[in-house]
Amino acid sequence: MKRLLWILFVFPNILFSESLPSPFSMGVSFSGYDSRFYTKRQETIWIRTDLCLKYPILFESFPECSKHKFFLEKRGETFLGSYLYEDQRIYLSYGNRFRPLQHFFFLRETFDFSSFWFLEQPTVRTGFLGIKIGESMFGSYYAENSAKKQPGFFFKPYKNYLEFAYSPETKEGFFLLEFPSSEERKSETKPYWFRTEIYGTKADPQGIFSASWSDREKDRRIFFSGFRGRAGQLFNLSDSREPEERAELFRFVWEPGLYQRFQFAESDLYSSDGKRSYSAKSILGRISILEFPWIAVLAQLRTYSFSETSEWIWGRGLYLSYQKRFWKWEIGQEWRKNGDRLTEAGIQLSIGKEWKIYSSLVYADERNLLPSFAEESITPEETGLVVNDKAFYSFLRIFHPYFAIHIRHTREKESSGDGLSVRFQVYLPVLE
Repeated sequence: MKRLLWILFVFPNILFSESLPSPFSMGVSFSGYDSRFYTKRQETIWIRTDLCLKYPILFESFPECSKHKFFLEKRGETFLGSYLYEDQRIYLSYGNRFRPLQHFFFLRETFDFSSFWFLEQPTVRTGFLGIKIGESMFGSYYAENSAKKQPGFFFKPYKNYLEFAYSPETKEGFFLLEFPSSEERKSETKPYWFRTEIYGTKADPQGIFSASWSDREKDRRIFFSGFRGRAGQLFNLSDSREPEERAELFRFVWEPGLYQRFQFAESDLYSSDGKRSYSAKSILGRISILEFPWIAVLAQLRTYSFSETSEWIWGRGLYLSYQKRFWKWEIGQEWRKNGDRLTEAGIQLSIGKEWKIYSSLVYADERNLLPSFAEESITPEETGLVVNDKAFYSFLRIFHPYFAIHIRHTREKESSGDGLSVRFQVYLPVLE
């Protein structure tokens, strides 16, 4: 009975909540990984409140209220609290959630991350003090393990388009440049966007770059992306990856019309001493050969280059597909000249303004000699290509402003072991 009353109380707010995040909300995050050799679990429970107060000064009030935000959470067995104060002149925060920069990787906690674009990302313990001048902000910060003995500093010249941060203690820097900004991109439908995030030291820079232009009326798109980071984010091979290893990805996609695509992708793996230890390249061309109102038959040519072989390997594919402005699905098979065979499937759905569903699947023949590429998320906003040699690789992402699901399932060749990664997050706007 208590659970029923709770659902009846919360559910209307979930349906009709307009402001994100709401003044009082709560949520749950669970992530886990299971395989034959390794098991891991992570849970987070949190409560967030946002207050807006006006203080009268000389019988007048500021035109904008002062913001007070509180964030209480339980990460695993650890209880944490965060507080933020912000007005027209000052920014002040302390804890494990609030920060003045939109940089996704800036002081982010590796424990988990939020799939909700409007919710503050988990961070290490930090403290910020900033001075605001119009739309600009500059200040100093404290952070465990990077700016503890010597404070770092940050600077935002104008709104969220450009951000800098640097820690003299660890020589670690952060840079963000994007247009339109993340907030504008959620509320407007501009045909283009650009974003780059760089972080790390001069000896080990990491980050992500992406740029896109699209014409939805004529189904045209051009997309560039690049990424450098942990090897495990771009390579899922049977050989285990060391934490110090890095990987890079460059990807170019050109879609001149419906059911037409040209793509180039290159992934490189680097050992802990900075030497390239593995490389994978792919060039893809796809056109339609038959089109019907609800389905199309596509022909595909793709050539690969892997470190295992000095020659480019050609593959021919035949796919069934359907594409509309917010709907896309496809399934087909590829036959490579060396005898390898792949079955691939994918789906992308946008239902209304809120629901987004993405899934990809790759099934490789047990006798395949070379790896394949699978599309998967790198950050909540970016997707990339993962090089994998699994017999089965699937990825599912379901997103709504109130919950998000990420599931990855892999199976080794000869059914020697399965790996299952799950992340489930819920956001509840309790009060408006």
